[in-house]
Amino acid sequence: MRSQKIDIRNLFIEVYKAYPAKTVHKDGIENSNNIILPPSALNELSHMNDFNNSNAPILFRILNIELNIFTHCGVAEFTAEEGTCYLPTTMFDRLCLMEGQKVSIRNTALKLGTFIKLQPHLTEFTENPEHNILEYNLRNYFCVTEGDTISVKHGGKTYKLDVIECKPEKAIRTLNTNIEIDFCPSKDYKVPSKDV
Repeated sequence: MRSQKIDIRNLFIEVYKAYPAKTVHKDGIENSNNIILPPSALNELSHMNDFNNSNAPILFRILNIELNIFTHCGVAEFTAEEGTCYLPTTMFDRLCLMEGQKVSIRNTALKLGTFIKLQPHLTEFTENPEHNILEYNLRNYFCVTEGDTISVKHGGKTYKLDVIECKPEKAIRTLNTNIEIDFCPSKDYKVPSKDV
């Protein structure tokens, strides 16, 4: 098998100190997996061929360097202080980070998703007749990775759903694609007791 050459002109790899977005009152990204990077990241990315020649969102693999835990994300804006990045709380928890801990961020390409299996934390979510709330909220997630937790906001409440399975790979792009969605029983589901 022939090895694929990597064009280093299209490779973005940086290390930043990570903080939860809520510490800088960036609540707008809480119901997403989009991060905030510094302006220098935009400057570096804008010189890459892939950045200028693609309509696809910029996606990243973000890694807790100490624990070797990673997930994938998009970018919301480029307003962080230099040397830092800000993450939604669910991503911060997923990566088992402490404030100021270093993460490695590199750009990546993911395949278009065809299937996601989700597990709601609350049965109340599955009982909601407005199923389009999930489709609407998924627009805030450019990609998902097995093991992630996504947040869905509806009616003044925030519902959490764990990503149990993705196809065709364990990490997929979710923007601008039709994805089949299936649900596992919710975490708080109790089997109805049989009356004797």
